[in-house]
Amino acid sequence: MLSDMTMSNAVGRRIEVGGTIDSWCGKCKRVLAHTIEAMVGDRPARVHCNTCNAQHAYKPDRPGPSAGREGKTPNIKKSAGTGPPRPYSARERYAPGDIVQHAVFGLGVAIKLKDENKVEVRFDNGTKLLMHAVS
Repeated sequence: MLSDMTMSNAVGRRIEVGGTIDSWCGKCKRVLAHTIEAMVGDRPARVHCNTCNAQHAYKPDRPGPSAGREGKTPNIKKSAGTGPPRPYSARERYAPGDIVQHAVFGLGVAIKLKDENKVEVRFDNGTKLLMHAVS
């Protein structure tokens, strides 16, 4: 039996961070297989395309003509589904899976610590190396 944080989709794939799900890819212009990067509760929030590697908000279907900005980036939370996105500050300490709200780059997911004072964060426009835990 699956836990509360792990569900299955229609084809029996587990819906969890690191799992695979079909999503609309704006770059490929098709619904394709994506890897889940972050979840809000039991719903995928951020994914990356397994075909072109583009990272974006989860979109189960092709956006309609009125999708506009609201279909682009949802209010995503930490992978475990707790707490709001954290505003970026070089003084804060981040861990992989943390959702970061950056003033210039927008919402991103911390993916790797580079050393004591650097964190790699994946945004829609690419991966950035940011300072963190600076006193």
